[in-house]
Amino acid sequence: MHLQGLELLLTILEYRDVYTRGHTDRGIFYATKIGESLGLYERELDLLRIGGMLHDVGKIAIPDVILLKPGKLTKEEFEVMKLHVQLGYEMVKGLDLPYESLEVLLYHQEKYDGTGYPYGLKGQEIPLLARIYTIADAFEAMTARRIYKRAKTWEQALNELEELAGMQFDPDIVGYAVKTLRGLKHVEINHSRVNQEIEKIRWSFQYLDPTGAIKGDLFLPTLKAFIDKKESLCLTVFDIKNLTQINLERGWEAGNEVLKHLVRAINIQCCASYDIRDIILRLMKEDVIDITSPVVFRIGGDEFAVIAPYIPPEEKVLGVIKAMKDINVEIDYMRLEYPSVISTYQEAINRIFAFTKNKFSIDKVYNVFSYAG
Repeated sequence: MHLQGLELLLTILEYRDVYTRGHTDRGIFYATKIGESLGLYERELDLLRIGGMLHDVGKIAIPDVILLKPGKLTKEEFEVMKLHVQLGYEMVKGLDLPYESLEVLLYHQEKYDGTGYPYGLKGQEIPLLARIYTIADAFEAMTARRIYKRAKTWEQALNELEELAGMQFDPDIVGYAVKTLRGLKHVEINHSRVNQEIEKIRWSFQYLDPTGAIKGDLFLPTLKAFIDKKESLCLTVFDIKNLTQINLERGWEAGNEVLKHLVRAINIQCCASYDIRDIILRLMKEDVIDITSPVVFRIGGDEFAVIAPYIPPEEKVLGVIKAMKDINVEIDYMRLEYPSVISTYQEAINRIFAFTKNKFSIDKVYNVFSYAG
């Protein structure tokens, strides 16, 4: 068997997505334990382990924008992600690998009720090793800590396996799996060789705007999370009035510098020093409990919003206005205090929408660098 070639593929995949390697190692461990509880012979367990090594290799061919997306995939993106099964098979079918292991790769996304992919197999049509690995794979995904997502508790995941028995999973195997996995609660497996700081940079890069602000994708969830805390906060929205004129008279590069200058001015006047990568990762999980410094978001082409978890003096805002006026940039701003001026999340949205003259859109995320007006 060409296991060295397979190991190389897994290493390459790990450096594209560090989670996938840890996910594979833990999935193999869980699947092996479930297989042992079912009385599989050692050769069958070996075939199951090889199948686990194979099951996600096709993700190497999935675009980064989908594979590394920190959040739920769109319907179109999910259709691309589903291709990893057949792509993986095409990659390894020429290797001297047992067909029983290739079946784990091909069928680990099938569901017991026939609603899975890629072939819509159901019940006993799905090979036994694939039915085992499907449970282990799903359990690992439920309980794994992602850098941007909280894990389910062990009991929550076990309960979900039982709830999905007969639909997603073989009900007979689920019984053995739940009993076995309950006894593994304190096992930790993490064989990643990728520097965690590199991984942090990789994820935070998704949400860091070229201006130095945080991209608008995270603004609304963050605003809602802060308001849900029901503690005082201040929301300030800045709008560059003459950016279109600057772009036309001085060029786009000058306009880009104005955007970055505004973010620097906001940080100097309003924000304490912090690691923006850590802030982004917290906001991705809507975890605002320990955030004590104002956070800057780009919510439009020339609009920025600052959420402060307290009520700062207005002199801070006026300092930003003065810094921009010194370079002939005109700024409008709106300052909203919660709960004295606004009392609900929807009221905040309405006020932002009115202030930005309908340029702010809940459904549209602005990831452009410069803005023509």
